[in-house]
Amino acid sequence: MERFARAVFIGHSAFDTLKRGDAGEVHSVFDRTFNIIIGDELVGVARNSISRSPINLITDIPSSKNMPSLGVRKGMQVRKVGNRVLVGEVLEISLEGAQLWRPKTRAERCLGPELIKRNLELAKQLAASKGGREGLGQLLKHVDEIAAGKMPQTSDLNMVARAVLPRLIDLVKAAKSENVEGVKGTTQKLIGLGPGLSPSADDTLSGLTAALWWVSHSLNKKINRVKKINETVVSCSNKTTLLSQQLLKHAAKGETNERVGELLEAILAGAPPDVESGVKEVLKIGETSGIDMVVGVLVGLNLALSMCV
Repeated sequence: MERFARAVFIGHSAFDTLKRGDAGEVHSVFDRTFNIIIGDELVGVARNSISRSPINLITDIPSSKNMPSLGVRKGMQVRKVGNRVLVGEVLEISLEGAQLWRPKTRAERCLGPELIKRNLELAKQLAASKGGREGLGQLLKHVDEIAAGKMPQTSDLNMVARAVLPRLIDLVKAAKSENVEGVKGTTQKLIGLGPGLSPSADDTLSGLTAALWWVSHSLNKKINRVKKINETVVSCSNKTTLLSQQLLKHAAKGETNERVGELLEAILAGAPPDVESGVKEVLKIGETSGIDMVVGVLVGLNLALSMCV
């Protein structure tokens, strides 16, 4: 039996994809979201508790419902008919009245260097205390050493964190020295590390490139250098999943999940309570995606500030 839902927000990339194509299929299904593939682009369809992103369609489907319970299955045909998206014969989503959403990509009024560093230190402390052992959470205690290009003294790292750590340090060193070939080589070794549609290393790269973009564009410094680094990272993304490719492409232009953008703005332009709230909200994203992105954001902010301040 067909169910009805209404789109509340639509990310600008999702809007463009739906505008270009009118047929596709369900690519992947999770409890809170499912992804539609149209052409070679993904559109995420999410229930109302999910934060906005460039590629998401946020619906009024309540958080008490999960997508499999609605009958959504991988491989189902999807059609766009006028202002409606039809998912097989189980779900109809009205696009009428949906609000177009574009993410911020810079802080309009930055704090001075000392206050930014204060906020960043607070974010590191909070993240390290709350990150846990899943994903790359074990690296949150070592952000300063990683951002300085130094190998920290660690023990008992999980398999993914152990694989990512030396490569992430090499990436930081290459970016600091403006070694584009080094950035490319280390990114190729990082990309795709970890399980899932958005592997841990990819989420960290998204956080790192977004942080580089936000700092350079908020301070109006080293913009071309950051653009070159970020474009090099994106050039390696064909080695990972389609979802990660899209997220990295947007992150490299500062376009992130709404919560990550709020955290970046809090550190660059906010007060300590904003930073505390921002860290907590990002850490809630996905199974480990939020934790992994925070690693990238904090390393990226350290790196960017060392280049720009």
